[in-house]
Amino acid sequence: MARQLAAATHPDGGIDITALLKVVGSTYESLETALNEASNANGTLNIGLAEQNARMSAALEAASEGVAVFDADDRVVLWNRRYLELYPELDGFLTTGRSFETMLRHSLDRGAYVDALGQEEAWLKARLQRHSLPSSVEEQHRADGRWIRVEESRLASGGWVGIRVDISEFKRREAASRLLFEDSPVPMYLFDFETLRFLAVNRAMIAHYGYTVHQFMNMSVLEMRPERCRPEALEAIRNWVDTQSGDRLFRHVKADGTEIEVEVFVRQQIHNGKPAVLATAIDVTERKRASDELEATREFLNTIVENVPAAMFAKDPISRKYIMLNQAGEQLFGCLRDAFIGKNSRQIFGERVAMAAESDEDLLLSGEASQLTTSETISTPNGTRLVTVTRMVVRKADGSPRFIVGVTMDVTEKRRAEEQIAYLSQHDGLTGLPNREAMMIRLADGIFAAMATQARFGLLSIDIDRFKTLNDLYGHAVADRVLKEAARRLVDIAGDGLVFRPSGDEFVVISNDPDQPNASRRLAALAQSVFAEDVVVDDKVIRVGISIGVATYPVDGDSGSMLLANAGAALYHVKSEARGYVRVYESKSDRLIRDRWALQADLGHALRNGELSLHFQPQAEIDGRIFGFEALMRWTHPTRGPISPDNFIPLAEESNLILDMSAWVLTEACRTAASWAHPLTVAVNLSPIQFQHGELPRLIQQTLFDTGLQPSRLELEITEGILLGDFAHIVSMLRRIKAMGVRIAMDDFGTGYSSLSYLQAFPFDKIKIDKSFIQSIGRTEQAKTIIRAVIGLCRGLGIPVIAEGVETEEQRSFLAQEHCTEIQGYIIGRPAPIQVYSEVVDRLDAARTI
Repeated sequence: MARQLAAATHPDGGIDITALLKVVGSTYESLETALNEASNANGTLNIGLAEQNARMSAALEAASEGVAVFDADDRVVLWNRRYLELYPELDGFLTTGRSFETMLRHSLDRGAYVDALGQEEAWLKARLQRHSLPSSVEEQHRADGRWIRVEESRLASGGWVGIRVDISEFKRREAASRLLFEDSPVPMYLFDFETLRFLAVNRAMIAHYGYTVHQFMNMSVLEMRPERCRPEALEAIRNWVDTQSGDRLFRHVKADGTEIEVEVFVRQQIHNGKPAVLATAIDVTERKRASDELEATREFLNTIVENVPAAMFAKDPISRKYIMLNQAGEQLFGCLRDAFIGKNSRQIFGERVAMAAESDEDLLLSGEASQLTTSETISTPNGTRLVTVTRMVVRKADGSPRFIVGVTMDVTEKRRAEEQIAYLSQHDGLTGLPNREAMMIRLADGIFAAMATQARFGLLSIDIDRFKTLNDLYGHAVADRVLKEAARRLVDIAGDGLVFRPSGDEFVVISNDPDQPNASRRLAALAQSVFAEDVVVDDKVIRVGISIGVATYPVDGDSGSMLLANAGAALYHVKSEARGYVRVYESKSDRLIRDRWALQADLGHALRNGELSLHFQPQAEIDGRIFGFEALMRWTHPTRGPISPDNFIPLAEESNLILDMSAWVLTEACRTAASWAHPLTVAVNLSPIQFQHGELPRLIQQTLFDTGLQPSRLELEITEGILLGDFAHIVSMLRRIKAMGVRIAMDDFGTGYSSLSYLQAFPFDKIKIDKSFIQSIGRTEQAKTIIRAVIGLCRGLGIPVIAEGVETEEQRSFLAQEHCTEIQGYIIGRPAPIQVYSEVVDRLDAARTI
């Protein structure tokens, strides 16, 4: 390639791409010419040792080919450095007077020739016979993987000269070309230019024409023409030159006798040292099909020429001028490659980008780094783009730099998508306020800062009174506008405070005024006063009241969760006693907290007393065909009756009861699924607490062994919050679990700390879109935007998506339109004991529910 690139390089350093492609396309011809020139030059040498001089030695040492000269007795008298580089086993062995046969035996003893292994003497005999001819050409496959072209010529003096050329790269390209030839969707064939006999045909040729390989190999290209067309075809073949477009049509005959019109593209080749023609034939009998195949051929050729979809460039290491830019680069930078070739970064991108680029290039050229990847912001005709650039230096054999090459990836849209998902995942789609996850982060930051300064702040938990009644009376659309108006009023009065909407009709306001709890009382009174004014929606005058619970840091809690719980407890008392008022948290009179403790104590006995059970909710394809179930834990209290998982799961996690409870759920779910006649999958939720104990992978493996459930039928669901701990440790545990064959799904995606880095760090088998987004379909466009973004992202990453909480046909239809293939929710079935779904699990084909 070095000689070919040099042949296509202008004096100013630019590269003629057309010339380069032509040289690459005719590798055989260039190689033959190079060998002939080398042979002719060396054939005129006077090999007498007495007449060798320093000038000839220097010329031989500078040659890129290996050269060796032998006398009439077949003893070596002269060789260059390149010859020893190609035959390194001769280094230190080769001395003047060594016979050619001795050198061969030395190499054979060291296993240097692949084709000679196991048959050394037979190989040696054949090699010496070829060597005795007046001239010979052959290719040697070396044990180090290289291929060497050998050309030997006898001299008038009786001695001979040998030329050695490393053709390893040519062999690799030849293999790649052969693969492209075989896998081409277009019929291609190779024939001898003199005899017109077929030399090779690809699979598409055989399939399209109907002849067998054996039949083709016993035919000439004329036999593929109707007899009346053969004289014209012969004349056309003899006058052929390389063509990149089929400028005339030919008639061919298929094996069944059908005549077709084809457009033929040809390229002259050298095959086994003889002229040949490579042809591509496109059937244009049917014009529409011809158009499609022509376009496919163009795309196929463009793929070969441009090679990769990423923007690639090459620069001269001395002048730092661009000498190559591919088609993807033209698209990225919005201009033709002619605008790049011959210019440097400073002329194209400006001083700032050029200085950063040249700094990286200096490190690479110095050898301090082998490869560097940086992020850069560049201005293009397409606007400002954020790109990542990976640079490296291609060096010559002597280690000196030959090119600076780079790959540029436009990550503008990827970064925007990540920022959009990050924003949407931490903001309420309806009101635009920060959501619960953002609130918890802000609370943690606020508490950390307050600890350092011993500051105080207040937290107001605000609920809209009788919001469910308002929603039922006026409908979702009106209720949503009331929520937006409530958010606006709270933001207006918050001052330097912060307003959040964690869920539903609940708002949280943080008061940063240190005069607590008085400042929070004043803010609460102000909120009451602004909500005294009615809300008008579509000419409807709606009376909106609010109830407020207040907790202050650090008096009422030293953590975000404790402050929220205590403010919520105060709010609960307001709503249970007299709505529309404000209550500051008072620990002594808070019966709700004591009730919570009592419930936690009862939970400790629930597993032993058999109060826990499993319900199963079906998971289905978008058309309703059930493929599995999610196992959900339920608690029936002996006196209180059913307890919501939202109430007892947090209690279990706080007391570490969740470890035993989760192990029980895993065992029961696997045992139940193993008993089903139909091999449906079963999904089980994992708690973050379980990842704090290193026995989780062992527990899963033992459970699968004990229950006999196939690992591929078990799917474990984790939430994004799990990954916020010891990230490396957690990912390691997940990989151990996945290695068993168990599937890992990310649950509630989009509601927590959604980050594309999680999807990059671990190969999740499935992503679950949280039901809060699904239930907002038809109510907010923001929810649809989030759903589209998540589905599109996962489709690009090849990760299946399942939507949970699907209850209506409107929701299912939207998800089907967005190509979400799996759903879970009431529209398929409610969580229930597995006996309710006995018909599904006991039949041998999956059931359809919608």
